[in-house]
Amino acid sequence: MIGEFSAVLEECTTIEAVRTLFKERIASFGYTASACGAFLPTDKGPETHFFFQDWPPDWIELYARRNFVAADYVVAEARRRIAPFTWLEAKAERILSRAEQDIWDTAAEWGWTDGFSVPIHGPGGYFGLVAMAGKERPVPSALRRELHQLSFLTHERCRTLTGVAPVADPQATLTHRELECARWVAAGKTDAAIATLLGVSQTTVRSHIDQARRKLGARTRAQAIARLVFSGLS
Repeated sequence: MIGEFSAVLEECTTIEAVRTLFKERIASFGYTASACGAFLPTDKGPETHFFFQDWPPDWIELYARRNFVAADYVVAEARRRIAPFTWLEAKAERILSRAEQDIWDTAAEWGWTDGFSVPIHGPGGYFGLVAMAGKERPVPSALRRELHQLSFLTHERCRTLTGVAPVADPQATLTHRELECARWVAAGKTDAAIATLLGVSQTTVRSHIDQARRKLGARTRAQAIARLVFSGLS
């Protein structure tokens, strides 16, 4: 089943073709709406990039107008989870804020009383998500595995077709000096110590580190170093 889906997916040359194939496949499991996208790291925080949104147009407009993405607990849960999960499972494990409860109640009014989400984490802080909405129903382990595989393959095909990289290669974007300074920070050295080691001023060290942070799309030094670690360069 998965092999057949994968073969057909590889023949899809447009996002619309991928969306249609995925829609048809998950419909057989009772899911009536879906979305596939990524939250790309930038220096101003994650930037939402949807590959496709297979929701009713009125829901998409409502979701954007009421800025549901800022309080969508399904997205928040996907950031901290590795394994796929149902929305009811996530809801049972957290106390929803007023804004989060509002999203849940509004979705229920549209007929979506549960859903299934597949987090996709990659190097350098890359975070992708495939979500599908439907009605509450059991999700046995075999179905969970199949939905996981379908979602991962779909996300990867979308990413390939759009040319969205999991993360910019730090070694390709950072200068030798910027990478060197960042590595010393990761090793626990202060700006003063790095300046002494490299024979430059502390101002120069701070400048290199700030440049590296911006190029990595990080808001803090700690976040920049974490991305270097995830990329295997520190």
